[in-house]
Amino acid sequence: MRKPFFFILISIILFSCHQAKNDFSKDSFLIEGKITNANHKTILLKKLTFNEVIVIDSVVPDKEGNFSFNVALKEKEIYMLFKDGNHYISIIADKGERISFTADYENFEKSYTLKGSPDSENLLELNNHLQPNLQKLDSIGKIWKTAINDANRQEIKKNLDTCYQNILADQRAFQLDFVLKHSSSLAALIALYQPLNREAVLKEETDFAVFEKVSNDLLKALPANSHSINFAKRIKQHKMIELEKEMTQKTKKQYK
Repeated sequence: MRKPFFFILISIILFSCHQAKNDFSKDSFLIEGKITNANHKTILLKKLTFNEVIVIDSVVPDKEGNFSFNVALKEKEIYMLFKDGNHYISIIADKGERISFTADYENFEKSYTLKGSPDSENLLELNNHLQPNLQKLDSIGKIWKTAINDANRQEIKKNLDTCYQNILADQRAFQLDFVLKHSSSLAALIALYQPLNREAVLKEETDFAVFEKVSNDLLKALPANSHSINFAKRIKQHKMIELEKEMTQKTKKQYK
């Protein structure tokens, strides 16, 4: 019995749609979702390489805030979703990942949710610890601004400095634990260099053993990845420079 023409046509359409949805799985990733209150603002997707930040694509969410990016990639990469020059969200994407994303435009970093990418979900955890500490720093700044002409401003400053150090210590403890827990992931690279406001939390000079561990673990987990390779080169170079300094200091002492 011959099938009705409309049945054949619907079957073809459904098959085509199914193919289109799955095209990204071969050598690309898809990020899609909703950004409320975007009001026709442009969202940029940029790729972070070891040396530069490259604009990959841009999109204006529709009136409901829906948007998507379908990006081809050769390896696991680090991307940044920008709402403007100062506000962005880090994403680690791999081939075949379909990432579901939501955020409010006005509270971009504070409000976003994400599913479909294990590494990116780890970065969400990192972000969710950072944001409250940034809010505390903002409160400290406001208190100091109102107390600038206060007669007890030196005592206030002392208390605020103590609060700042406590916040920094909390952030450092969290990031250190995060890095050690995810040392074989590109998420560890983000955490190593994530500042608290403008101050570095972890530093190569004082935390070199941690940086070196990430380099070794990353190279084992992702031996062909450009981030792993270039980070290993950076750590090796730093180690050589420190070794040269140490040898120079020993030589100077010998000839004194």
